[in-house]
Amino acid sequence: MRFLIGEFSHESNYFCAHATGETDFKAWELNWDEQVVYESRGKHTVLGGFIDGLADHQIIGSVAAWAVPSGPVDEAFYNKIKEYLIKSIYKNLPLDGVLLSLHGAMSLESKSIILDPEGDLIASIRDTVHDQVPIIAVFDLHSDTSDLLLKNADITLAYNEEPHRDAYERGLEAALLIQRLCKGEIHPTPARVRVPMLLPAINMATDTGPMFDLHRLRAEFEKNPVVIDISIHAGFYGADQPEVGFSVVCTTDNDPDLARHLAHNIAREAWKKREEFIIPVTPIDQAIHQALITEEPIGLIDEADDPAGGASADSVAILRGMLAGGITAGGMSTIKDTDITHYLSQLGEGSKVKVLLGAKTDHLHGEPILVEGKVVKISKDPIPMDTWSGRKYNVGIIAVLDVSGILVVITEQKLVTENIDIFEILGFDVRNMKAVGFKGLGLHIRQALKGKISIFIPVDGIGITHPNVRKLGPYTRVHRPIWPLDEFAIDEYFN
Repeated sequence: MRFLIGEFSHESNYFCAHATGETDFKAWELNWDEQVVYESRGKHTVLGGFIDGLADHQIIGSVAAWAVPSGPVDEAFYNKIKEYLIKSIYKNLPLDGVLLSLHGAMSLESKSIILDPEGDLIASIRDTVHDQVPIIAVFDLHSDTSDLLLKNADITLAYNEEPHRDAYERGLEAALLIQRLCKGEIHPTPARVRVPMLLPAINMATDTGPMFDLHRLRAEFEKNPVVIDISIHAGFYGADQPEVGFSVVCTTDNDPDLARHLAHNIAREAWKKREEFIIPVTPIDQAIHQALITEEPIGLIDEADDPAGGASADSVAILRGMLAGGITAGGMSTIKDTDITHYLSQLGEGSKVKVLLGAKTDHLHGEPILVEGKVVKISKDPIPMDTWSGRKYNVGIIAVLDVSGILVVITEQKLVTENIDIFEILGFDVRNMKAVGFKGLGLHIRQALKGKISIFIPVDGIGITHPNVRKLGPYTRVHRPIWPLDEFAIDEYFN
């Protein structure tokens, strides 16, 4: 059998000032045709799972486009990728199936009338292939769904783990399911229940807390042999889209009533747990004081400037707090400042400098800070994004500036480092530090630094991924009411 695979994955923060275009995708991943299969083979990714699961069949690569989260995708680039996918399908007909790796939180620029890019993409592919050609898509856990999407895809799967260590497994599962579809062994009937909640990512870990309980219930329901899959889509709070929010999709084998019933049950439990998803944050000065009086290192987690959620990663709020609070042995990861990294690289290691650092992307991440320090490291080596996928990226210049004993990691590009110990990669030991600032999701950072730092404090930072969604916006296109932007009672609906 012949299967076409592709990827178009981006988590778009609608409040980010920087639109995401072709140049941004080229900086991370933009592959075409056979290169898609070549570059993905052996990787612990969704595409890698597709390839291994289809090993006995002909695999046709189309396009693989991925970039770190940032602002809405440029509509011209979106159309380019969509048109290329459609042309790839036409060129390779007949096909037995189409497999896609998407995200589920893509937005296009404000001028666009396309408010559901993934739904639009799948609908366009459905218009290209007849109804008998199955389409399966794999999504991120922080994804939004829509009726348009489910109407045109045969099966949709979301990651079951946060951090997303199961991307490969879900890709493999999708590949096996599409073969069963082709053989007529299953007849998918999906049902979607949207819960009007706009949840921050701060407490989405699947090995603890409310998501652990919901996924335990999911796993119990999936023991029913009629159930093909249940996916919990937590939603992305940086998206200003009509269908944004928490949803549950249950897919059964020709039993739509059961699908609706099970999705409704998990949705009801999620609504009951809505308050558990909220974690308080600590003012930075208070967190610094706690670090000073604690014997062991303390991690200061800034989720407000989370590059994995589309923020600029150039806030210097924690660094400013460290310097003002008297931290003399610490670290700060990471601050994106392209001009400063170029300048420090030209000067070289050992140079002493005085620079205006950070907060240059927009007006949403605070003010720059004037610092003096010594350049202690310049690196241009590729770095991994995580410890499980096997992917490494050329990220440009990384400079480490020692500012009064605080090792500040400054990057040419915006980097997501929450799933690695960037300090260890650069040759430094966080165990020798009093306080260490990190940008990203606390649950990822805790796991990446396990055994090195045991105390972490979520701080009240500045940025467009602040865990208090009331500080974001304004939201203008989201279906209202939605909690916690609005207070309302819908308990009767879930009873």
